[in-house]
Amino acid sequence: MSIQKIAKYSKYFDLLVIHDDNMALPFSEVAKQLFKKVTYRKSSELTEELLTCHLLIFCTAEEVVSPALLKTVTGSVQRLESILFATRHSDARMLRCALSLRAFSASDVPNTEEAFVTEMLKVFPSLIKKHNEGIIEGHHRYILEHSNYLFAINKGGKVIYANEPMRRYFNAAHLSELEPYINTEEITSILNTPGSNQKVITRADKSDTANSEYLCNTYPMKEGETLIGFLPLHASLQNCGKRLLNRMSFIELLKDAFVIHASEDESIPIVMIHIENAEKIIQHNGENVYNDLCKELVLLAQNHFGKEAEIAQWHKDVYTLISSNTTIEEFKTVLEGFHKEAALHVTKNGAVPVLDSFVIDLEGVDLNKAISIIDHIQQKQLLSADLKNLAHHEISAAHTNKGEKGDALHHLEMLMLSKAPLKLLNFYKGIRINTPARIVKLADGMVYIAIEKIQGYAMKLEQQTVIQAANLPFDLQANVKIVDVAKKICVLSQFHPLKASANNRQYIRIQSDHRMHVTMTSAKSSMSGTILDISIKSIACQVKLLKSPPELESLMLLQFNLPLASADNGMVNMVVEGRVQYVQPGDDFTKIVVVLDLQEPFESYLIDYIYSRQQALINEIKMIANKL
Repeated sequence: MSIQKIAKYSKYFDLLVIHDDNMALPFSEVAKQLFKKVTYRKSSELTEELLTCHLLIFCTAEEVVSPALLKTVTGSVQRLESILFATRHSDARMLRCALSLRAFSASDVPNTEEAFVTEMLKVFPSLIKKHNEGIIEGHHRYILEHSNYLFAINKGGKVIYANEPMRRYFNAAHLSELEPYINTEEITSILNTPGSNQKVITRADKSDTANSEYLCNTYPMKEGETLIGFLPLHASLQNCGKRLLNRMSFIELLKDAFVIHASEDESIPIVMIHIENAEKIIQHNGENVYNDLCKELVLLAQNHFGKEAEIAQWHKDVYTLISSNTTIEEFKTVLEGFHKEAALHVTKNGAVPVLDSFVIDLEGVDLNKAISIIDHIQQKQLLSADLKNLAHHEISAAHTNKGEKGDALHHLEMLMLSKAPLKLLNFYKGIRINTPARIVKLADGMVYIAIEKIQGYAMKLEQQTVIQAANLPFDLQANVKIVDVAKKICVLSQFHPLKASANNRQYIRIQSDHRMHVTMTSAKSSMSGTILDISIKSIACQVKLLKSPPELESLMLLQFNLPLASADNGMVNMVVEGRVQYVQPGDDFTKIVVVLDLQEPFESYLIDYIYSRQQALINEIKMIANKL
């Protein structure tokens, strides 16, 4: 049984092993290979110190485990799952020990790698499930603790639970301190009304010096308990007119939309407006200017999208909008008009918001996927799987001063959003490798691209590539950070535009599979060297260091043997003329490029050779790439 079966999961988990003193642990080496972190603790050294791990393994050779030890382990180790390894694991006392530990299983101490992997295969489905559930629970807790929505659970006039925002808002150290705010005549009348209820109430605020309005919701629960929710109606953007929702409230609207359209073949469009330069505005102009700009944008959005539209502040720099009576095409048209007017009129103290907006169709996705699409856009971590839900994209024209790298990433993001085709360009021994590719993800200034194997191998050799697309205003050169030829994926970074198109190289330049000697003769001297590469129009040669290199544009006669399958002995003697185009003296040799003036039959010989060599190189790189 291969260790690789669980290695792809175990590398994300921490393991804690608690064992008897002097007890042999034959699985320690394989555990070290598998898990991200492995910690060992002797039973006699355990204290009340809190320990955390994903998986706990308790190993014992004792016949009876001390109740005090069990209590210490269960109380001080925070974990997702546990396993008991014992020499007497089937003994009734050991089974009771396993129950005390809430262990997933009890078995012999594994003596081989295969036995240990077998035990891990049993527990990992449960471990992964609990880990994923913990992530979701953490997200829910974060939303609840960072929302403006205050709620408490009331039972018989007593507050038995209140979320953290409510405790903070009313400055309550104990639940009993919240009861004067809940046990009022107005709220009692709502509680006495059967079912769920919603009402705007006015009451003295927490300072008891002024009256405030709250949206009060009540939801009956089990055993006489009632959930009471308060939404203070005086947030910083409330004076925009219609009440602005927060992230949590918008998620509730999404839930309702999914329920309504669950059995219908209808789109569920929403609009997302991202203020791309929010941090820059705050840094240079301050929070007050930024808040004023946001108010203007919200007012403008309310005027354009109508009274039916519900607008929410999803994040500090993201606003989301939903309207049950607006179609995708209508959203597109309105969003275009909104952008045009925002570009003309929304400004404050010289600050102008740069907007990046989307119409997103959430048909066929679940709530978690809907949330992740919005977050991926806001965090600049778009996945190719998100693109099918992006129905329209609108962007401000004010994308300036981003710098060379910022401009490149912006154009690549537009390329991904428009699903426009692109190609990558590399060279392998002189031949051009130019195959289609697809952007999979953008994140943290890097671009993840699906590639062909042949391209991947060429990229691996050059450690850079050129990105080309009809929608790009310039070719982009990029460094290769990671390339996996077998999985056909690469990660690119450090982008910069090329001043000239990479397509300017008009002729294929071929490198020979062996050293091709050449004799070069000019009016003043004769020299010998080797051919670096050869094309139908020029030859690049390497010669020994010259005291007096040939002058540019001077005539040069070249003689060399060219491999040719159709010639006698597989070789033809080439005698060709040309003019010196380029001379580059180096530390060890001089490079000379000669532009050829070919006559027949030498031109035909050279074309035949270049074509044959090109096919051989293509087959060579394909064969190498397919083996990787």
